[in-house]
Amino acid sequence: MASGGKNSCYMNLCGEVSTDGARVNPVESYPMNGGEGPTSYSHNSQYQGEGVNASKQLISAAVANNISLSELSSLDTFHIADLGCSVGPNTFSVVQNIIGAIEHKLLALGASSKVVLDFQVSFNDHSSNDFNTLFSSLPSKGGRRYFAAGVPGSFHGRLFPKASLHFVHSSYAVHWLSQVPNEVKDETSPAWNEGKIFSVEAKQEVQEAYSAQFAKDVEVFLKARADEVAVGGLMALTLPYTKGSVYVEQSLFYRLFRILELALNDMVNKGRLDEAKVNSFNLPIYIPYAEEIQKLVQRNGSFAIEKMQPLTSTAMGFSSRLDARKCSMIVRAPMEGIITQYFGNEAIDEIFDKYVEIAEENWDFVAQSAAFTDDLFVLLKRKAI
Repeated sequence: MASGGKNSCYMNLCGEVSTDGARVNPVESYPMNGGEGPTSYSHNSQYQGEGVNASKQLISAAVANNISLSELSSLDTFHIADLGCSVGPNTFSVVQNIIGAIEHKLLALGASSKVVLDFQVSFNDHSSNDFNTLFSSLPSKGGRRYFAAGVPGSFHGRLFPKASLHFVHSSYAVHWLSQVPNEVKDETSPAWNEGKIFSVEAKQEVQEAYSAQFAKDVEVFLKARADEVAVGGLMALTLPYTKGSVYVEQSLFYRLFRILELALNDMVNKGRLDEAKVNSFNLPIYIPYAEEIQKLVQRNGSFAIEKMQPLTSTAMGFSSRLDARKCSMIVRAPMEGIITQYFGNEAIDEIFDKYVEIAEENWDFVAQSAAFTDDLFVLLKRKAI
C-alpha cells in the first residue's frame, strides 16, 4: 500500500491465475509517492488523516456494539488488515484505534475476563508501494501492541486465508479502480473522454462506463473479503461519495482535479505535451453514490450493513488552510505515478508548476468549493450463510 507467499500471485498485472484457480483481471498499479520528501504521501495526506480522525468514534462504537466477549474468548489472535495502507501515519493511527477499542471492551468487562489476545496486523497495498518507508516508521516495539506484516497485492482479489480476518479497514482506497474503463480511452467509443481526465462533468456514456467499472471492482472486492472475513467479523470502509452531479462539481475534490485537467490542456496548447496522450489520459478513480454501494453490498449477500453514515464536511477548516502550492502537493502525492507513466518523468515538474500557476489565477474557483465531497463511513458485518 515482505514476502507474499503463494498469495502474492493475486497481484499480477498480466492476468494470471490466483490460488483458487480463478483468473485475475489485469490491475493497474500506481502507488502513492513514497519516501519522506516534500512531494511524498506521508507529508501530503492530511486530509485523509482528518477523515481517519472523524471515523475513530464510529469504529470504537462498532467494536463495542458488534463484537462479543464470547467471540473474543474463542480467539488466541485477533487479526486486523488495513487495505490500501500506503505510507505515513494514518494507517498506524487506524490500527491503534481498533486495538484500543478492543482492549477498552475487555477492560470494561473487569477482572472476570480471562481473555488475553495477541494482535496480528497486516498492512496491504500494491507490491510497488514503499513498504520500506512504511515499516521504517512503524511504532517502536515498546509502544506497539501488535505483530506487523506486509501483504503486497491488489485488494481486487484474494489476499488472505479463508475466514482469517476479524477486522478489515480501508480508507480512501475503494474508490480507486482496478483500471480506467477501456471505453473512455477508445476514440471510436461513445464514451471517448476527449480532453477530460475523469467522469465528473463528462458525458453520460463516460459516467456509465466509470460506474460499471466501479461495480465490477466492488463485486470482486466483496467476494474476496467474504472468503477472508470470519463470520461476525467487521469491515469498516471510508470513501468519498456524492449526492449528485451538481454537488460534486462544487466540491474541493473535483476542483483540485479540474485544475490538473486545465494544466494538462494548457501544456498541449503550448506544445509541451502531446495532444493524443492528453486526450487518452484518465484517472482510475470514481466517486459513487451511496445507493450504488448499498446495492452492491446487498447483491453480494455476504455482509450486513450495520451503518452507513456521512462524515459530513470533513474538509471544513482544512480547506481554509490551503494555498495553490499545497493544492498541487495534495494532487501530486497520489497522482505522480499515474502522470509519469503517461507523460514521462521529465514533464512532472513542469506540469505541477503549471498547476500552481493556474490555481493561483483561479483561486476563487478553488476557495469557494463547498468542501470535499462528503466522505461515507460504511460498516459491514460478515453474515453466517
